[in-house]
Amino acid sequence: MRKQEGALSVVIAEMRDATGKHRRGRIGVGDLVGALDERGYGAALALLPLLELTPIGGIPGFPTMLALSIGIITARMLMGYEHLWVPDWIGRRTFDADRAESALQWLRPIANRIDAKLHERLVHLAGPAGRRIAGVAILLVLLTVPPLEFVPFATSAPMIVISTYGLALLFRDGLLMLLAFIGTGTAAALAFWVLLIGNPWF
Repeated sequence: MRKQEGALSVVIAEMRDATGKHRRGRIGVGDLVGALDERGYGAALALLPLLELTPIGGIPGFPTMLALSIGIITARMLMGYEHLWVPDWIGRRTFDADRAESALQWLRPIANRIDAKLHERLVHLAGPAGRRIAGVAILLVLLTVPPLEFVPFATSAPMIVISTYGLALLFRDGLLMLLAFIGTGTAAALAFWVLLIGNPWF
């Protein structure tokens, strides 16, 4: 089946345009979410978690704030709302626009590789029922982010899982959806391990 040509690369380009309007200034979380609105929930859930893998993901508190934003967006998807939205108190949270632009530039080659590989397959698994199951799974995975933030690099695991769900929805890729379900169990096991034995690095 035909894949969406350059779907993720186009989303990144649109977000870079949004950050470009704030050069030498600061950009709010609401601005980034607004840039994704036309592309829908799949694009938002695919790209926002990937920001945690970039240099701005190292900002203290950023992973938890990002998780909260993604959680609200996911809840709205499950409730049937058409548009992305975060509360003003989250949307007004800002960070350096140049750092955001650099992060998106860092993601660009990754997006190109993803666009080249993903396509529609087993589409019934990424349909309405799969969308609802994915939404519930994403909310559960997000619960692991705050405790994992105390462990270096540990929040990357749940964010990769969430991005995988988003990519599955964006490309209508049922096989990728199955991989995301497996990843959900892995992320939950990691969080349980950290909570049970504490920070294994210290």
